[in-house]
Order: sequence, then structure tokens, then C-alpha cells
Amino acid sequence: MAFLTVEKGPDKDLGKKFPLGEKAAIIGRGTAGGSLDIVLHDEYISRHHAEISFVESCFRLRDLNSTNGTSLDEIRISPGKSYALKQDATIGLGITSSGARVILRFKESPTVSTTRLDVPLPEEVSPPGWLKVDEEKGEIWVDQKQLILPRKEYDLLVCLCRRAGRVCQRDDLIREVWPEVIDPGGVSDAAIDQLVHRIRAKIEPDPSRPTRLISRKGFGYRLI
Repeated sequence: MAFLTVEKGPDKDLGKKFPLGEKAAIIGRGTAGGSLDIVLHDEYISRHHAEISFVESCFRLRDLNSTNGTSLDEIRISPGKSYALKQDATIGLGITSSGARVILRFKESPTVSTTRLDVPLPEEVSPPGWLKVDEEKGEIWVDQKQLILPRKEYDLLVCLCRRAGRVCQRDDLIREVWPEVIDPGGVSDAAIDQLVHRIRAKIEPDPSRPTRLISRKGFGYRLI
């Protein structure tokens, strides 16, 4: 099963665990007569603050135009836009100058009986034969030759390698390659495309006809 645990917030909420299912769950501040699925008690949280839904075998987070905003893994998300949740993701509610007032931790048991089981977890994904990544040493090898990459190029290739064979959405890339950016909307599509272009020049046998780093228009990129 999937669930949220309150890691930071009012004393009456700390440690609470909220199960998640295929029905959308609304998160908000508890009020008299209110109808919420996940009730919290911090004054900076809106009455209907955020929603978690299960769409296409993936739990997703959406801010419901809250007053003080929502963050995902410490990056503030855009209201109304849907973001995929990954194991151990942190959801911040009620953003202030000192950070989120409430923090929820997302967990999903590998024994949960949903179609999500058909998707391998990142640690189970094997990188393609032409690529070797040693994150402990910070080294990347392509065709048995070590590449010396700038930090952003290194982070992007590592992010893609962790999801080898699957589409890596732009939101995932922004979260892992630009962790310093508060709003994902602050990273343009052009910035991502330029970074991908530079990487292709270093990993593709023929960069003009990529066969290793493939674009999926409207979705993201896939390492094959």
C-alpha cells in the first residue's frame, strides 16, 4: 500500500499515517463541517490545499491553488500542475521564508497490488551496455572511455541512467538536475534541450541521428 506520514507539523499531527488508494485524496486544513481525506491543523495550510491521485499506474501530486503553496522534494510546484511522486518523496505544505510548515513523506510498499508493480524501481534498472556510471566515485564511462563532464551534464546523465529504458519526464529532470530552482517553471524547455544536445555530442556515435538518448515529444527523454 501507499501512504503519507507527517514528519513535520503541529504536535497533534506528527507521526500520523494516511493511506492512499486509487481514489483521489484531498489534503487540507481541518475545519468544522469540512469533508477532507487528509486533515491537518496548521494555519498556513489552505482548506483545500493539495490533491494526490492515482493516474496511469502512478501517484501524482497537484496543488489546488493554495494560498501558501506546495513543494515536492523542496522544490515549489506550480498550482494546478500534476507531478509524479517517487518513493520517499517529501511534500511540503504552507511555504514560508524558512521553509515548509508541514512536511509529509510519501511511501509505497513494493508489495502493493497495483499495475505499478510492472514498473521496475530505479535501483533495479540496469544501465545500457555502452554506459557505466559509478556514482560513488563520480565517474561516467562511455564505450569504455571515461567522460569528464560539467556538473549539470553529469547530473542529467545519471538521472537518465537511473531510469534507463523508461521515459524520464522533464519535471524529474528539473528536480534532480536543478535542485536549486524553487519553481520548476523557472527552467525553460530550451535549457533542457541545450543540455541534452551537449550530452548527445559526447555519447552518440552520430549526434545528428541519436540512437542512445531519444526524445519523446511532449513527455521527455529516454536512454536506451
